[in-house]
Amino acid sequence: MKARATDTWPDTPRNRAAIAERWAKGHDTLRIARSIALTEPEVCRILARLQDERHAARQQGEARA
Repeated sequence: MKARATDTWPDTPRNRAAIAERWAKGHDTLRIARSIALTEPEVCRILARLQDERHAARQQGEARA
């Protein structure tokens, strides 16, 4: 079975949860990166992926309604 892109470092479930939690608290990407030992571009890519997935889920919900 092929691993999903989100199952590889640094885009792991643990990092996704940590980034989402800190972003919701209003932390900026540099502060998040420093707190979980990633680079700022890595955090930005993961955050963008999370936002894209949420947007796609909302779009699917509207299409069904």
